[in-house]
Amino acid sequence: MVRKKGDMMFAVLMTKKLLHRALIALVLSVGLIHVGSAANPPEAGAKPTIELARGLIDAEQFELAVAVLKQLEINNDAMAAQVDLLLGRIYLAIGKPAKALEFFEHASMSSLDSEAESYIGMADAQLVLGDLSRARKSALMALKTDPDIVAAHLVLAIADQRIGHNAEAMTRLRKLQRNRPDQEDVALVLARYITLQEGPSAGIRELETFIRIHPTAADAKNLLGQLLWAAGRKAEAVQARTEAKQLYLDRNRQGSAAAMVAWLKAVDPQGQLKQPPKAEEPPKALAKVEEPQKPLLPPATPPIKAEEAPKFQAKVEEPAKPSIQPAPPPIKAEEPQPPLAKAEEPPKPTAQPRTPVQIAPLPRSAPEPLPFAPGSPIMTGSGIVLEGGRLIITNKHVIEGTRKLAVRNGTGYVRIARLIKVSKEDDLALLEISKPFPEGAVTPFADLVDPVPGRAAIVMGFPLISILGDEQPALTEGIVAKTSGVSNDPNTFQMTTKINKGNSGGPVFDKQGRLIGVTMAKMDVAGIFEKSGTLIEDISIGIKASRILHFLGKEPSDGKRGGAERNLEDLYQEMLPRAVLVAAQK
Repeated sequence: MVRKKGDMMFAVLMTKKLLHRALIALVLSVGLIHVGSAANPPEAGAKPTIELARGLIDAEQFELAVAVLKQLEINNDAMAAQVDLLLGRIYLAIGKPAKALEFFEHASMSSLDSEAESYIGMADAQLVLGDLSRARKSALMALKTDPDIVAAHLVLAIADQRIGHNAEAMTRLRKLQRNRPDQEDVALVLARYITLQEGPSAGIRELETFIRIHPTAADAKNLLGQLLWAAGRKAEAVQARTEAKQLYLDRNRQGSAAAMVAWLKAVDPQGQLKQPPKAEEPPKALAKVEEPQKPLLPPATPPIKAEEAPKFQAKVEEPAKPSIQPAPPPIKAEEPQPPLAKAEEPPKPTAQPRTPVQIAPLPRSAPEPLPFAPGSPIMTGSGIVLEGGRLIITNKHVIEGTRKLAVRNGTGYVRIARLIKVSKEDDLALLEISKPFPEGAVTPFADLVDPVPGRAAIVMGFPLISILGDEQPALTEGIVAKTSGVSNDPNTFQMTTKINKGNSGGPVFDKQGRLIGVTMAKMDVAGIFEKSGTLIEDISIGIKASRILHFLGKEPSDGKRGGAERNLEDLYQEMLPRAVLVAAQK
């Protein structure tokens, strides 16, 4: 009986291997990955090898890599594992993390020689999918297999940052920097972390130090340009990204070079910013929010919203409190908004000279582009999906005076939105989306409860997207400091949770997953110090959940829902489909 059971398990395993080999053959030959007509075949005489395919993927020549893989004979498990890894990298690069994860998982089971690389691929895909707990486990397994693998530490640092553990991430990255001073990936992630904690000027200094030693580091030049733009040093930003474009071309990274060309055309069409002016005094790090948040292009994607929007002055309904600065940029009040334009299809990417790799429909896709023309000035904030799936709450100052609205949730789906109403008493606005998000994850009205002093106050939103990216939200953790706001305002509360521009309107949860409010503002530390000479610690302001219910005409709950407390990674994954990036165009 035991023999038969063992034989059956062996037969099942062999069947799975054969089916997977068939899947690889289908992917390479039947058309699940279509190569574009613009792609040229590998040079005549070039022998098709795994190494050649890997080099083409490194150069972002995915169509040519597939053409090489088609010519390989997969005659053993080690070869099958290598093909799995490369297909996984291609799917991940073109924004298909769920499909990539399948190939990385198969590679991990096929060959022990590919185990560490397989776990890293799985961790990268799980990060994109928002499954931080599994990403962390996969990274730790990679380190167990190969203690020197740098990429695993980067995954762990990113997971820490997503849940607000910036100090742990910084400690890990500083240690990596000491051990790997020439590692560009470490320099990039470290610069992003320093920017988050200390502001763009600090990140610029960190990158400039690295670039002085490594002047041909293309990705470092690219990020330097993003940080310079965020710091208001436009001419220097254009210069840095122009240099990045040339470095990408030198490495045959055509997609990245095309992204730089498109960005430069959008922000400086007349070429007036080519010569950098004298260095300007950098702004104080994150003391105020002065400009609209503007996403900058990641490599190999078309520009969606690269141009900086003009500055606006705040308008408040009640007497202005000088100690508060809205987390994203405030907007001038205008005449009543005209009706929103009819929902448009997102524009098709046009920036890349090569034909993008196409994939058949899969369970998940890359984040959908926002439906705004390249270079359009937009304002961004955060929001939360409410019960019913079509209503979103955000701050009024995020959308006030705008004409067209769109939202994208944490799992990458875009919806056209329209403004339903704004509050006359609080900084709240209610949006309605064209159709619910496919996951169906919403925040029930019964889960809206007011904050309690000392309880967790976990903010989820899209801060500093020009630096940190806009594909997925980030968590920051603090506690409720006081159940009233500035001057004992009963409608707001104080929390120690740090927020930045772009967080406005985003949800504030407790550890049971209940919504205790939405973010509104942060204390203007620099302004208060300038006026009074008193230096205060960071305090953020939220609008209470009861005010949201009052705005919606709903009765407050008894506060007994919520169940057991979740850890931050589980809470992140649970709330990922509910949190939205709000993008508004004037």
